[in-house]
Amino acid sequence: MRTVIRVLVGVELLACTGETPTGMLTLAPPTLSVTATTHVLPVVNSTPELQVSASLRNGTKLRIGVAVGTQCPLLVQLSPDPTGEPAGSLDASMACPPGGSTLELAPGDTAVLTRVLGADTLASYAAGLYGVNVAVTTSTGLLGVWAGAVQLPLTTSP
Repeated sequence: MRTVIRVLVGVELLACTGETPTGMLTLAPPTLSVTATTHVLPVVNSTPELQVSASLRNGTKLRIGVAVGTQCPLLVQLSPDPTGEPAGSLDASMACPPGGSTLELAPGDTAVLTRVLGADTLASYAAGLYGVNVAVTTSTGLLGVWAGAVQLPLTTSP
């Protein structure tokens, strides 16, 4: 019984000092706040296009680099989703390769990344409801967010 009490006291002391018994636990790196939206763009005498935007906000106290440019456009993923609910997950294949162009966001900075999916790209999808996920590669990691659901083929309101 005394051994159990000694172990508990030792664990409590470590908890009070903020030290972990193994040293393996660490805090996640600071990261951006990301929100994403979709918008149907009417095209004169043609099929509408889908604009997907990611709004970034650096609420940390550090500078954070965001991969941008032609080598790494905003990653947009459409997934068949009859419920219209957020789904999917991130994997390493969605990340941009290192060494490309970056946009540096200082603490408090905001930026908007936009990508337009043209009628030709959208035509490759069957009619139905699709979930839209967005991924942004930063210097602190890969961030993914839900941008909503879209019904394909796109229509514009009269």
